[in-house]
Amino acid sequence: MKPETLIINRPDLLKSHQKYTAIGVTLFFWGALIYLWQPAISLIAWTLNLNIFYEHMVVLGGYKNFFHLLAIYSGIIIVLVSALLLWAKVNQWRFTGIERRKDIGITSTESVANTFNVSQDSLEQWQSCHHLIVDVDENGLINKVTP
Repeated sequence: MKPETLIINRPDLLKSHQKYTAIGVTLFFWGALIYLWQPAISLIAWTLNLNIFYEHMVVLGGYKNFFHLLAIYSGIIIVLVSALLLWAKVNQWRFTGIERRKDIGITSTESVANTFNVSQDSLEQWQSCHHLIVDVDENGLINKVTP
């Protein structure tokens, strides 16, 4: 299979609702990531001005709220990691010992000849050649073959 035929390289083959779903999920998780980094960004900003950091964190008791938020974020991270590990384990349990990849098999010369609307003798002769120039029409059928 050529790389240009894979769906990941052909976004024009996706349906519009699939595109919008992918964009929506991506934006949601980027927002969640930025939201989760917000306390760390605030901490870095506070350390740049130690007087304000000292006043807000020590004098006004901001460290209590910081540790409270840290506990909440840690809980969220633990829940997300646990869900991911559980999902991986369930899939491992579901597919252990099951080989889902199947051999493609060999296509007969007759079916290839029928697909491209050429004679089987011509096709066998072309298969023995090292170099061919194949001219096809807009439907993918063979017009002319030059060895």
